[in-house]
Amino acid sequence: MVVMHPRLTHFAINTDDVEATQAFYGSVFGWRFREYGPPGFVQILDESGEEPMGAIQPRRQLLDDAPTLGFECTFGVDDVDEVREQILAAGGRILMEKFTIPNVGDLIAFEDPGGNPALAMRYDDSVE
Repeated sequence: MVVMHPRLTHFAINTDDVEATQAFYGSVFGWRFREYGPPGFVQILDESGEEPMGAIQPRRQLLDDAPTLGFECTFGVDDVDEVREQILAAGGRILMEKFTIPNVGDLIAFEDPGGNPALAMRYDDSVE
């Protein structure tokens, strides 16, 4: 087993109404935003207004029988393939096999034994 030190690197708020959710968090927390990536995907910027700290995105369904509610967390890891094997060995389930996002890295989605979906990403801005 490879010892890894994953850390929470990204969160996404899934919603049926991106504009209303953006307006809500902008009003409540003073968050600033910018459009980024696929249509409907909005980055949440840090207090400087420069660095992304999360996203608001159209709701997706990672679990077979339920839409994704709440915050969707992504953990930064060194090796997505190794993490995939550790997830399966520990009783988890893979929801989305490895997917490469150009200029970002490799991503998988998984479900823990408690039924919680999460993601693991190996960041690499040189991937195509």
